[in-house]
Amino acid sequence: MKKIIKGLISIFAGCMIFGAAALADEGAAILETYTGDSYISVYAKGVGESTGDGIQVQIATTEAEQVTAQLVSEMDKPMKTLIMLDNSISIQQQDREKIAELLQNIISSMDNEEICLATFSEGTSIVADYSSDYKTLKQAVDSIEYQDQETYLTDVLYDLISAQYIKNDEDVYRRIIVISDGVDNKSIGYTKEELSSLLKDNPVPIYTIGCLNKNNNNNEQLKNMFAISRQTNADYFTIDEVEDLFEISDALDADADILKLIITPTETMLDGSKKTVKITFAGGTSLEADIAMPQQIYVEDIEEPETETQEETETESEPETVEDEEDTIFGIDTMTFLIIVICVMAVIAIICIVIIVVRVKKRNRPSFEPIDSSALNEMQNSADISNDRTLMLDPFQNNDANHDGTVMLWNQSTTYQVVLTDINSPAKSFRVPLNNVIIIGRKADMCDIAITYEKSISSKHCEISVSGGKFYVTDLQSSNGTYLNGSRVLAKTEIFSGNTLKLGRLELRFEVR
Repeated sequence: MKKIIKGLISIFAGCMIFGAAALADEGAAILETYTGDSYISVYAKGVGESTGDGIQVQIATTEAEQVTAQLVSEMDKPMKTLIMLDNSISIQQQDREKIAELLQNIISSMDNEEICLATFSEGTSIVADYSSDYKTLKQAVDSIEYQDQETYLTDVLYDLISAQYIKNDEDVYRRIIVISDGVDNKSIGYTKEELSSLLKDNPVPIYTIGCLNKNNNNNEQLKNMFAISRQTNADYFTIDEVEDLFEISDALDADADILKLIITPTETMLDGSKKTVKITFAGGTSLEADIAMPQQIYVEDIEEPETETQEETETESEPETVEDEEDTIFGIDTMTFLIIVICVMAVIAIICIVIIVVRVKKRNRPSFEPIDSSALNEMQNSADISNDRTLMLDPFQNNDANHDGTVMLWNQSTTYQVVLTDINSPAKSFRVPLNNVIIIGRKADMCDIAITYEKSISSKHCEISVSGGKFYVTDLQSSNGTYLNGSRVLAKTEIFSGNTLKLGRLELRFEVR
């Protein structure tokens, strides 16, 4: 009887262990990766704490040289959280109050974290840049206003990840929190399939918090939004179905327990290509991901040929032959001397031809005499302008009092005039026409507006575009960033006449005429 009881206990214990391992595998996932100069970093959740001991990493068919591990909460650099809020009036009033309370919970529980707060519609507007200061973030939360606008989450996320996350130059854990009533796509914008493909190549966890609209008919939009979280191994919530908002903030705080693995590949793996990395933890959990390897060039030692012995050299060397004095001129071989003479004569001939051509051109160049003012007036008075001639008018000069300075031309698209004025030095002003896109930067051969006197501006710093009568500014991955009214531009953002545009240290007033 005792043997039977012991057997049942053993079976029960085995089932418990297997069940726990299965649950661990189900919640375990790789959220982000980073490729450094000579190492790769992997951010994994659901794998517990570890020091790297007992963790096996296989890169393709080769075992990694070294593996260390640490929790995100213990990292030297804080994790970065971007909160993107849909501030359209389609969000119900009771949900707005819940959102404000939820944001308050998130910023009050910051631990080794920096938070950036932004709103989005067709573009992204920064309300508060990355900060760990509670007072600054609290004021930003209180300043949010809801507006009548269209929101296109797919396009906003695609532009944001393309501009900021593909250029991943900092080894920190980053995540995005989206609060919205669902995914709406432009008819000519990016598709959810395109966004999914981009996230596959550039993984970043995107947590989504959904809000039901007034008629509760946005289930399909919420379903598409939650699918983004599932693809990026992140959690998702419906704010109307959560009894206590602390459930959401507590789930987000759990990211502090994410494990960062720093993996050093062998030298043969450092070729810049993507390779399959398989990580096996001590508890048996196994994760895989395709990660780009660092790229380094190693020069193999070249073996120098063995030097011959002095005796062999003397034996193999042939006696020097004495050139016949009759076949040399000034100590130079006769044939070589003739070639040198011919080359010198050819050069002299070419120089003479060039001098003659230049003189002939100067002699035949027409001279011009100025026309006095009386003769010019006489010519203008005698001119007869027929109806079939083309009249070119200055669009900025009132040529006809009856037209209020407006010139109508057939088949001409709307042209705007963009004026950028240096706020600290108003005498410095730039004015260019805008049909579609203009580029602003420091290099004259690459930009429509070249600002060469300010070194903090990148070669191609930002661009101004027009679409549907609205104007947008987009940062072109500049070194010192683009700021609109004090907020950093992370993606394509709408700009209005009279706004302040800051490029590096230079502040410009933006106007459209």
